[in-house]
Amino acid sequence: MKTAPLFSIIMPAYDAENTIDEAIESVFMQTLEDYELIVVNDCSQDKTRQVVEEYVQVDERVLLINNNENKGVARSRNKALEASRGRYITFLDSDDRWSPQKLEKQYHAFCRGNDIVFTAYKRFGEGKEAVVYPPITGCYRSLLKGNYIGNLTGAYDRDALGLEFQKDIGHEDYLMWLRLMYRSYKSVGLQEVLAEYRVSTDSLSSNMIKGAQWTWQIYRKELNIGIFRSLFLFGNYFIRAIKKRGAGFL
Repeated sequence: MKTAPLFSIIMPAYDAENTIDEAIESVFMQTLEDYELIVVNDCSQDKTRQVVEEYVQVDERVLLINNNENKGVARSRNKALEASRGRYITFLDSDDRWSPQKLEKQYHAFCRGNDIVFTAYKRFGEGKEAVVYPPITGCYRSLLKGNYIGNLTGAYDRDALGLEFQKDIGHEDYLMWLRLMYRSYKSVGLQEVLAEYRVSTDSLSSNMIKGAQWTWQIYRKELNIGIFRSLFLFGNYFIRAIKKRGAGFL
C-alpha cells in the first residue's frame, strides 16, 4: 500500500473542460509535492472526464472518480473525502487556481501547532479584481459573523479535528468550516494571497440574495441559534459579505 500523502486535495468538477487545466496545473506547480489530487467528475456533459484522464495517465498522484449521476458539489466533495488518505484536507474547485507556495506555507503553519490554516485570496473575472484578506487568527465566535475562510484557501488537520463531511445545503462549505472551527484549538489566517477565485455571473456564490438566505438557514436550522442573536450575526454577515466582494464586484 502506498504511503499516505501529507495533503489530500478535493476537487469536484462539472462541465469544466475550459478551466480545469488551469486548476490542475496550479496544483502541479506546488513547491510541496507530497499530495494527492482527487477529482470527482460529477457526470459532466463536456470533455472534463477526458481532460482529467490525461493527467491520471502521467501522474499517479491524480485520482479520478466518476459519478454515475449528477450529485452536486457537496456530495461530490464527500465522495472525494471518503477516498482521501492525507493528514491535511484542502479544497480547490475546477475553475480556481493556487499560487505555487500555497501548500508549503500552509504546511509550515500546521507545524507551528495550527489545526486550521486559511489564506488571503484574489477574486477575479470579467475584467475586475479584488483581494480578500482574512483575520490573522480565527475562532468560532468570529466565524459566525460571516465566512472569512475562502474554501479554496482553507485546509485542516484531520488527525486533530476528524474528517468533516459537507451537508447538501447552500453554503455547505461555510457550515463545514463552522463545525471544524468549533472543534479547533488554534487556527491562523495567512496574509499572503495564495489563491485565485474565479467570479462569474452564473456562479452560485456570486448571488448575494441566495447567499443571505443560505446563511440565515444555517443560523436558524443547522445551528439552532435564537432569533435575536441570528439577527445580530446576520447584520455582521451582510457587512462582511459586501466588503469581501469589493466595490468592483457589486
